[in-house]
Amino acid sequence: MKTQPVGPFLGINHYLPDFSLSTDAGDWLRDAENVDIDNSGWPSRRADLLQIQAMTDAHSLYLLTATTGYLVRGTAMYAVTLAPSYSETLFIVLTSGAVVSWQEYDGKLYYTSVTDSGKIVGGVRYPMGLPTPAAPNCTTIPGALYDGAYQVGVSYSNSVTGEEGGISASSNPSLSAAGGIRITLPGAATGATHVNVYFSTVNGSIPMWIGQYAIGTASIDVAAEPTRLRESNGRFERPLPAGTQIFMANGRLCSVDGNRINIGSPARPGYYIPIDGRQRAEGAPMDYGYITFPADVDLAVPTQMGVYVAYGDVTQFFAGTDLAATELVKDVLPYGAVPGTAFVVPHKENPLVGWFGAHGIVLGDPQGTVKDAMIDNIDLTPPAAGVSTLIQTDGFRRVASCGWCLNLENNAATRYEAWPVTSAARGYATMPDGLYLLDSTGPVDAHVDLGKIDWGVEEMKAVPACYLGVSSDAPMELRVTTPTHEDYRYEARTSSTELRIQRVDPGRGLRANWYALSVYNTEGSEFTLASISFAPVASSRRI
Repeated sequence: MKTQPVGPFLGINHYLPDFSLSTDAGDWLRDAENVDIDNSGWPSRRADLLQIQAMTDAHSLYLLTATTGYLVRGTAMYAVTLAPSYSETLFIVLTSGAVVSWQEYDGKLYYTSVTDSGKIVGGVRYPMGLPTPAAPNCTTIPGALYDGAYQVGVSYSNSVTGEEGGISASSNPSLSAAGGIRITLPGAATGATHVNVYFSTVNGSIPMWIGQYAIGTASIDVAAEPTRLRESNGRFERPLPAGTQIFMANGRLCSVDGNRINIGSPARPGYYIPIDGRQRAEGAPMDYGYITFPADVDLAVPTQMGVYVAYGDVTQFFAGTDLAATELVKDVLPYGAVPGTAFVVPHKENPLVGWFGAHGIVLGDPQGTVKDAMIDNIDLTPPAAGVSTLIQTDGFRRVASCGWCLNLENNAATRYEAWPVTSAARGYATMPDGLYLLDSTGPVDAHVDLGKIDWGVEEMKAVPACYLGVSSDAPMELRVTTPTHEDYRYEARTSSTELRIQRVDPGRGLRANWYALSVYNTEGSEFTLASISFAPVASSRRI
């Protein structure tokens, strides 16, 4: 028989029989451990993970630049510098060790972690939003204000960040004759430097801003008509609640909290209006503040044209540019998602998004069309939580998530072993035992399982040679199993870091109808396969 090639490969397939992995579409693999499959269908060993700093319970890494940002160890959040050497400064202590979700927007870094939340501005921590004070206490004093009813409101502000919190409900003092009004100001609040005061005209319906007063000012007196500069916005805003995830959806900072998505005020990150979205049909304002779902929300993934929301046994797409006003909701998958696994793939004019679902990695376009890329080929059990890492090296893009890797061009899936990544950013990753570089050259054991092959003939066969077109640091190894013998291992004659043919010589006494064949690296060496072929020799015997 002439030399018989195998490959290129379409990825792992669990559903075809291991003796029928060659199809009209191409050749599948029974297994592919710690390898990437490139756009042409050939495997190479994945990069090693190099520990650059040992630590315990590291997670939730976020980098603002190539080497500076924040990470969490247990319940402690640190400001970190990763290069040229690692350094850290304790930033804050959180109330739990839950995963932190981050969102960068307009020069500010927002975060939430179940019960903790806040924003970081210029390296300083502030609350997610300033609290909304109660309606102020007002008493009458002598003065020259007209008799009649007034409306008085107050709000907190921060002179450093230029932020104003929600405006209180109005107090409604009345003057039976000309006089004045003393307004008791609210006390100190975390993140606030001043109090704004709003005061209406006599019998007026809209309070207007009359001044800003430093925290600690007990009260102010309005005894004459003040200068009014702007109207109160009239919105009943509150700080955005903490949750398991925060995300930006067309100018709104939103948070996922149990079975609820809190929808932020437009262009007011950190604030929302606590009106249930279900009341919209009953005539409430379109700018409502949250949506309640029948089950806890696993994941929300925004796009330019809507938001994917996975919860319970369904994933839906909320179409439109405004989650708070969408009228079109469609089911896109009959199952939910793994929390923490959302990712974005820059993709020409229309970036793709993705996540890990019940059957593997899912890709979604901005218009609400999804592709469950692994469901037809891979049998797996999804974890309770995970992390997705986008990798672009060697000329192709892939995403590693929950122990799997998917080529984003041809959807070839492989497995990653010893990949306990808890967070990743800009080429770095955290694991339970430390901080790592994602792309290193250390040893990684890897192999591809070709399944069982009979080369299209029923007769008994010998395999005097296997030819591997490969570049590798150490000789590759062919492992052979026959119906009567298990795990014969044969090492290639030579190796080269340049792409060359490496010959492997199986044992001369081997005879079988079917051969189970796998190609392994040795010493954990790097390799790139470019061809595999065998030279079987058939006998006249079938048994």
